[in-house]
Amino acid sequence: MYKILVVDDEPNVSIGIRDFLLASDLRILSVETALNGFEAVDYLRMDQFDLVLTDIQMSRMSGIELMETIYLEQPNLPVIVISAHEEFDFAKKSLRLGARDYLVKPVEEEELLRVVQSVLSEKEEIGRQSLERSIQEHGQHSSELARRREILMELLTERGLSKQEHDELVTELGKELKGPYFGVISVRLDFSQGGFSQREVTYQERKLLKFAALNLFEESLTEWNGLTLNGFGNELIGIIQLSEQPLNGQYHALQSQLHLIGQLVSVNFKQYLNVDATIGMSSLRADKTLLSRLMEEAQMTAEWRKLHPEQQVFYYEDVAAQDSLNMVGWMEKVEDCVQLLKGGDEAQLEGHVRELVSLLKELGHTDELKASYFGMLVYRIYGLLLEYGRGNGASQRRFDPDVYFREMPAEAKVDELASYIEAACRSLRDLARERDRTILDQIMSYIQMQFRNPALKIQDIAGEIHFSAAYLRYLFKRETKRSVWDYVTELRIEEAKFLLATTDKKRYEIASEVGYESPEHFSRIFKRYTGVSPAEYRKG
Repeated sequence: MYKILVVDDEPNVSIGIRDFLLASDLRILSVETALNGFEAVDYLRMDQFDLVLTDIQMSRMSGIELMETIYLEQPNLPVIVISAHEEFDFAKKSLRLGARDYLVKPVEEEELLRVVQSVLSEKEEIGRQSLERSIQEHGQHSSELARRREILMELLTERGLSKQEHDELVTELGKELKGPYFGVISVRLDFSQGGFSQREVTYQERKLLKFAALNLFEESLTEWNGLTLNGFGNELIGIIQLSEQPLNGQYHALQSQLHLIGQLVSVNFKQYLNVDATIGMSSLRADKTLLSRLMEEAQMTAEWRKLHPEQQVFYYEDVAAQDSLNMVGWMEKVEDCVQLLKGGDEAQLEGHVRELVSLLKELGHTDELKASYFGMLVYRIYGLLLEYGRGNGASQRRFDPDVYFREMPAEAKVDELASYIEAACRSLRDLARERDRTILDQIMSYIQMQFRNPALKIQDIAGEIHFSAAYLRYLFKRETKRSVWDYVTELRIEEAKFLLATTDKKRYEIASEVGYESPEHFSRIFKRYTGVSPAEYRKG
């Protein structure tokens, strides 16, 4: 059963559409009507709708502005535009904002029914296709693709394959592994600023970007008989195959090809998708049984970005030449420790810290390198504490490694490391609570000043505190057990109750004063929250 919202500043139009749709055979549960965009936004924030029909030209908030708000807050909600104008610019802009159709008043009932039925049917079809895709994962084509990925992942990740198992997998793969020289590329995509929209990338957009990136990756490796597949998270994996023989036995000819490939892939991602990527390139080997080792090389090499954030393409031969792969591995463990600190999983953190201490004690390098490893860890933790305690760095002074470990010999520092991290974890937990509380206070303070503004948007609040809208919603819900818009409405209703009880202002004056465009809409919201009408509340 469907819920529909009709928005039009002519009540006879919205009511007529409502009655017509409810009388149809479209399995419509309810149809709400709003006289303007502000009322519509209130409804959309309080309830879930399957479709919005809106006029374009309305006072205060136009249909275009309403669509922009919907696009930002509920991008998957379908909209049908109804307008008294046939101008192409109106139609073009509404369609650009995602309108499913554009109808011109007076709307013929048959046409309205056809368009609404089409959009609702499309919604049903999307759900049905999603279900079918899940079922068809076992179908032939999907099964073949899934099996191909499974074979490649086994070849790339299983170090313990016997020769027979390896040969069987290669045989099942067919003629795709030609060689004779093989290399592996690990690509880590950064979607924080992906695409060209100049705004936060949504989860759905990240999925589309990754799909586009995989296709572009495959095209980029065509000349080198590339095999590509999705890794986990935002990773793409590629196998390159070079057929050239080394000139006069010189390996550098193949290495130059490797450098060309790495730079080409990086440039293509940036140029065509506006996506930054970290690219780790393995060495080249004339032995397909070494693919798993090459995979490890590529992934470890990509970790070098943590030491050189200004660089994007990294080559195993360059990294190995500096004898620093152990450093890369240590950096990875340091970052794992930081993530555990942020997550607050003390049991898992305790085990990880024991591993770090053990590694430091067993490190067979020079004292200088051991001190470097130790410093990388403790200063990374201290930096995290300063970040969380921003504006109150003095309170974290005791965690400054120069202070905490002052005059301790090297071995004593390592022995004290677990206590240092345990204390840092407790402090970090307190700082996180304090930070979130401060952010929440800022959110609530801003809303308390702005709730009377009918045009208040989630983006306005997010911009004030310099956090994403998604994090704002999450934090507010977690800390207050209600949504941002529930809080806005509660403030408006409480203010209205105060004005009804202490003044002689008329209903339309109070409605306008607390942020509602129409007295009728104000009355509906008021009764929904209090159980009585404004007049009944005033009587007492």
